[in-house]
Amino acid sequence: MPSKSPAASNPSQNAIANFAQCIRQRRVSLGISTVVAAHAAGFSRVTWHRIENAETSVTMGAYIGALEVLGLDFELKPKTGIGRQQAAGSPVDRAVNEYAAIPATIAIQQYAQLRQIAWHVKDGFKLTPAEAFGLYQSNWRHLEMDHMEARELSLYRALEQLFLEGADAV
Repeated sequence: MPSKSPAASNPSQNAIANFAQCIRQRRVSLGISTVVAAHAAGFSRVTWHRIENAETSVTMGAYIGALEVLGLDFELKPKTGIGRQQAAGSPVDRAVNEYAAIPATIAIQQYAQLRQIAWHVKDGFKLTPAEAFGLYQSNWRHLEMDHMEARELSLYRALEQLFLEGADAV
């Protein structure tokens, strides 16, 4: 059973859909069936189908394998046509500037409950805002919101606003 697809913003989902469409067009133009392409890439026909349907749960390795089979290269390049939203940097960069409560890196030992749920991480280790929010989200049942210090609560609320509410605005 395939894993649950992670959430993707509209621009990200559009980029994945365009990527998948290019893969499909190349396969069709070469006259290769999905069964043959999938076999050549070393994965199932179902995975190939999920790639061409732009499902976000497909691994990057599968996408790269599909590109190899089709004789395509994968290239990263800066976005062109920088608009008002892109000029400020990535969504996380904009949010870090917008939400003063979110430091660029989060030292776990400065936040008691974060330290408690990240017991397996050494003191002095710094997390990105996304990593810290991921820890809070995956360990929410262990958090004591009523006993959380104001500074940590402020951080948690800012992260929540950034990654839950801000995802719709980006």
